[in-house]
Amino acid sequence: MYPKELTKDVCIDGMSFDSENIRKAYNLASRSHEGQIRKSGEPYFNHCVEVVKILRNEWGIEKEEYLIAGLLHDSVEDTSVTLEFIRKEFGEEVADLVEGVTKLEEGTDHETLAKVLSKTYLNPGVAILKLADRLHNMRTLGFMKPEKQIEKATETMDVYTKLAESLGMWQVKVELEDLCFQYIDRDEYDKSKQQIDGDRRNDPLFINFVESDIERLMAENNFDAVIEQKRNGYWALKRKQKKMAMVGECSPDNFLEINDVVSFRIKTKRVEDCYQFLRIIHENWGGQVDYKRYDEFIGANRPINRYEAIQTTINFPQGPVEVAIMTEEMEDFNNWGVVSLIKRGEPDLKDYVLKMIFTPSGSLRFMPREATGVDFAGLINPRLLAEAKSVVIDGKRRSLSTVLPNSSTVEVEVGPTRRAPREKIEDYCLPTTRAVILGQRMLEKRDRLIEKGRAIMEEILSSRGLLEFGDLGEAVNPILYNFGCQGVYDLLSLIGNGSLKASEVEKALDKAGITKEKLGLTTIRLIGEDHPKILIDVVQTISDTGANIVRISQKNRDNIFNLRILVSGLSQEQEELLKNGLNNNNKFQETRVV
Repeated sequence: MYPKELTKDVCIDGMSFDSENIRKAYNLASRSHEGQIRKSGEPYFNHCVEVVKILRNEWGIEKEEYLIAGLLHDSVEDTSVTLEFIRKEFGEEVADLVEGVTKLEEGTDHETLAKVLSKTYLNPGVAILKLADRLHNMRTLGFMKPEKQIEKATETMDVYTKLAESLGMWQVKVELEDLCFQYIDRDEYDKSKQQIDGDRRNDPLFINFVESDIERLMAENNFDAVIEQKRNGYWALKRKQKKMAMVGECSPDNFLEINDVVSFRIKTKRVEDCYQFLRIIHENWGGQVDYKRYDEFIGANRPINRYEAIQTTINFPQGPVEVAIMTEEMEDFNNWGVVSLIKRGEPDLKDYVLKMIFTPSGSLRFMPREATGVDFAGLINPRLLAEAKSVVIDGKRRSLSTVLPNSSTVEVEVGPTRRAPREKIEDYCLPTTRAVILGQRMLEKRDRLIEKGRAIMEEILSSRGLLEFGDLGEAVNPILYNFGCQGVYDLLSLIGNGSLKASEVEKALDKAGITKEKLGLTTIRLIGEDHPKILIDVVQTISDTGANIVRISQKNRDNIFNLRILVSGLSQEQEELLKNGLNNNNKFQETRVV
């Protein structure tokens, strides 16, 4: 229990208050909340002090106006204290902060939030106070009834974790997410926690090994930097696991393929040092570097929440591990976002003022004021961004280039399936969204080259009983090595853009002895309208010839099947019989046997 009266010589949990205004606010809040009790049985005023402790002790905010507003944040709503009185006694900024928090406290449902912020943007100072308030409430949620726990946890997950992310407050976001996870799905939380805590990459022996090896590299290269290790949150890792499992990149039963179960953060003095030490890291671990998981979030390539770092992944026997390199100032912002600017005394936070955008389901997104429909589509999903054709704002169809009104409900309308957005759309979005679009365009261009290369090579491969390079299995590796390619797609892309002539590849195939006679393979490609049991019929037809099926590849789209079947053991005569039989089957629109 905290003292009812604060005097100059009183110290609370390491906090001494030299400011007369803070002491006056403390005593006002203490008197105003007198007699009010929380569900835990402690005085309600204790919550006000705990909010200030979060702001000052945990987040490092010393600015007087924030601490005063933290003490008084519930006074207008729950007591007889008025905004006019606060404005008179403590000034305009404190009154504005308290008023903003009071409005948000009116409710966080779609309708209330839309009404509260329909005419004003969300002041980052108000958001910070509200996050401190919500964080303490979530830490003490155990005293509420189970149904209230789920309600508050769901509300926090839907609104406040996204708010923390938008402000760059990673530490707060992760803690809120894990607190919510415990109440929303306790069984899944316990299961995930057990798996993650028991992961070999969380073993102190492993962490010590990696840290000490990086320290060795620092010492050998006279490199001035600090290394820390960071554990990701249980909810963040579980969500990442689900997303990766959906595309076959991760097992739904463990976290072994996820690279940031634990990560190592290297803080340098200058941006140029980041790139120098990246080279040292890559030289040290060489073939263990996973270049597919390399990201450079610096400068214009920062995401909307302004996170900055160079991230690379090292594949250890214990599993993949992310190593991130950034300056000390970058990492402070990565962890604390807008709070780090306040601690530095940044007077102008206008670039961090946020607007709220709702999805039709009531889900909430916080975005910069200048964000457009293009940015919204990209924030929801990069795939949605590629296929977006317009947005519906509060029931009215508008162009994707429309700057979204604050507190509006937005739905993205999609067109035909595309790999990248239509032209010129990148002129109407934030730099981070533009970077995503340019990346999509590069992939789209590469896809076109791959398809062109595939068509060219199909004619060369067909005389060898194949239609796809991938069907060569490990036999394709000498060809890839010969032309300096990491994979089949690289090879096809080079052929598609003309950098590699098909005749050169043909010579390499001959040199490697890849012929139909040596392979003994036949490829069958069948295209037609999908029918029940079509695959069973085809397999039976092939089996009747005595052939052995080596591999089956099937792609279905728009009710059209595309089968590629690799078989062995067919004589030339059997192959001709099979070809004639399939050509005479009216179920197939296209048949090819090579």
